[in-house]
Amino acid sequence: MIKFFRKIRQNLLSEGKTGKYLKYAIGEIILVVIGILIALQVSNWNKERMDSDFEQEVLFDLNTEIKSNIKTLEMIIDEHERSLVAGEEIKSMVIDTNKLKNISNDSLKSKLIIMNYNYTYDPKLGILNSVINSGRINLIQNKKIRYMLSSINEFIIDANESTKVIEKLRGEFYWPMIAAKREIVDYNKLSRDNKKSFQNPEFIWWIDFNTTVRQEGLDEEYELLEFLKKINVLIESEIKK
Repeated sequence: MIKFFRKIRQNLLSEGKTGKYLKYAIGEIILVVIGILIALQVSNWNKERMDSDFEQEVLFDLNTEIKSNIKTLEMIIDEHERSLVAGEEIKSMVIDTNKLKNISNDSLKSKLIIMNYNYTYDPKLGILNSVINSGRINLIQNKKIRYMLSSINEFIIDANESTKVIEKLRGEFYWPMIAAKREIVDYNKLSRDNKKSFQNPEFIWWIDFNTTVRQEGLDEEYELLEFLKKINVLIESEIKK
């Protein structure tokens, strides 16, 4: 093809048809430019298609991880809700002494155990961290999703703050200052008299502290759960496009 065009140019020059030669040369240049533009457009289409495929793959993997983390968080919230209910019941016994008299030591022990449930939310973030660190997050066209994904770690830190406070004071205060001082009533079973703990001001403070902080922690966990569910909905809407 190149030889063909060259031959035409040479014939025009040899025949002295300079004007026609210039027109032909300009036309040839235009054809070359059009060819280049078409090639670039095809290349862009291919890149956009590949980016779109990669985006769908990234979104699918992220959504799988997020849905798994949502289930884990829901289980933790369930346990912390049980903890709060038990704490409120124990707190009511401080005010209503009849409730304390009527409950068995074993039942009270069970409620104390449940009240002290304390789970740190430790989600799997391998895919999210990989996507962010590798820069693949920029493949996600939806800016809101990108922003929310980048904010997940901050929400997790907030949600775990109350849990860490309880864990710290439980080790430094509850076990050495309260639990260790309970009177043993049955040395064979190492059963302790939990009701006498209600005469201890430190124990009463602990109940109030525990329920207050637990409620604050649950509020943060609810907020995180709602946040993760919103991301889940947004990602699934992008996957279905």
